[in-house]
Amino acid sequence: MLDFDPEVMSVAIQDGVLEHVQLECGQFSGQIAHTAAPESWVDWGRYTLSVLARGDLSRDRVTIAMALQGQGDWRLQGASALTGDIVVFPERGELLAALPPQAQWLSVQVSRERLDAAGLAVNAYSPSQAHRINAGEAPELYRTLASLAPVLAPMPSAETYDSAAVAWAHDQLVDGLFAQLARLSAAGSVETPLGPTERHHVVRRAELYLEGRDEQSVRMEDLCQAACTSLSRLERAFRETFGVSPRRYLTLRRLAAVRRELLRRESHASITDVAMRWGFFHLGRFAQDYKALFAELPSQTLRSRRH
Repeated sequence: MLDFDPEVMSVAIQDGVLEHVQLECGQFSGQIAHTAAPESWVDWGRYTLSVLARGDLSRDRVTIAMALQGQGDWRLQGASALTGDIVVFPERGELLAALPPQAQWLSVQVSRERLDAAGLAVNAYSPSQAHRINAGEAPELYRTLASLAPVLAPMPSAETYDSAAVAWAHDQLVDGLFAQLARLSAAGSVETPLGPTERHHVVRRAELYLEGRDEQSVRMEDLCQAACTSLSRLERAFRETFGVSPRRYLTLRRLAAVRRELLRRESHASITDVAMRWGFFHLGRFAQDYKALFAELPSQTLRSRRH
């Protein structure tokens, strides 16, 4: 986490600079975690007091911003916003936001090409309008954020992760945000229904793509291109076929892969090594998800193999 001087009240956000004006009396402090992957940038910030943040955003990337938590309402581009809102800014966008006390926010910068590959029309989102997504409407996204926090927003004394783990966390986060934007896009437009033939072809093409790859490296926009469809239609095809989203489907497959490794008698890898190799970096949450799916903890699976 990067601490910035409250006397200066400005901080670099990837290739832009935000100026901060304190709106509330008291001792201000703020922390921002910067992480970069080959095709995305992520900033995760926490502020103690209410502040005004303004400045220019990325010059050549689209910015997806989300209000994670705060004690009160937000103001974004002159309009009221709420905790849980998500907004997309085009390249060279300008931010003008009033943040509530104890605000926590997330900012992701990606290329327009990645949104295009997922079938997301950036121009459909106005930088002056926030799109409400709360925990009840987006449980998968909030689970993803909680699991990725140790990698993308670690505490100062926490373990650091290598570039492969950071890149994997970026892809998981971008996929989760893309899925929410796809649902917003679908809710705001009239799409032709998925017929049984199209649904079958979309799912089969996606599965054939997965069978030929290491699933840890799969991104939703790559899966869309392999399935020859948009993310909103890919989501519908998976939910109508399997009852879960594509990302949840991949998570279930990764949990199954961990279980297979733990059950292999010739394997001597630890639970931690196996879990992290399959992209589970929040080990407590991994153990919970594993038990919920298989009705036993990973350690119990390992003990059953040894007996």
